[in-house]
Amino acid sequence: MEIKLNNINFGEKTIRVESDSIKELLEKLALNDDSVILVGKEGKIYTRDQKIKEGDEIKVIEVFSGG
Repeated sequence: MEIKLNNINFGEKTIRVESDSIKELLEKLALNDDSVILVGKEGKIYTRDQKIKEGDEIKVIEVFSGG
């Protein structure tokens, strides 16, 4: 299945994943779910246990913390 991603670091791209798992998507992108927020259309936030579907558009927002 193909998912459209948008991120300030890698821009806009389409990625192919084998399952509907957010976990697989994060692994394919080598991202930790504690370091990003995945936001879909209309502000839907995807968590690790949610499913994605063909054609979803997801914005990958990196979370930074510091002191």
